[in-house]
Amino acid sequence: MKTLVCFGDSITSKEKSEDGSLRLTSRLRQELTEWVVMNAGIPAETTRAALVRLQDDVLRHQPDFVTILFGTNDSSDHRLIPLKEYEKNLTYMVNKIGAKKVILISPAPVFEEAQKARTNERMKTYAKTVKKVAKHEGTAYVPLFETLSEKDIEQYVVEDGLHFNKNGYEELSELVLRKIHTLTGITFPKKQLSP
Repeated sequence: MKTLVCFGDSITSKEKSEDGSLRLTSRLRQELTEWVVMNAGIPAETTRAALVRLQDDVLRHQPDFVTILFGTNDSSDHRLIPLKEYEKNLTYMVNKIGAKKVILISPAPVFEEAQKARTNERMKTYAKTVKKVAKHEGTAYVPLFETLSEKDIEQYVVEDGLHFNKNGYEELSELVLRKIHTLTGITFPKKQLSP
């Protein structure tokens, strides 16, 4: 049985949203029925804080795959982690986990009219850094920023313009499942991901 750990901030954390709809790990669990899918998301976290818990929350489970999704807080006005440090932190995580086990996910764009602590111009630079690390380290990459930038982001987030709604989690989980399929060749029963 394979183990997948989803490592991240509030976009990764929790199994259900307030409206009862499924979030990332619960959606992945529906499709990866033969896998153990673990949630290692902590709200408001940056890559700097995440390094402290990498051993306990990720490495000790000896995962086969790890999704890494940080950047929403690293790029915020109130927590701003410099790009160079962000890159260094992500690279450290990849090296500790092992490049072939990692699926790096770029942070998503925000709906700027509702989100005052982040801009898409800045988010784009963090997304590019994730892509750069993935290419340099030879890890799998999920282009969440690029994918959602081509859509009406307001349709994928809740009122704060940042956190995902049902549509956002459907899109994210679909992208991750597609990448897992590419990496492993396994197919999924494709249950209707609901509610």
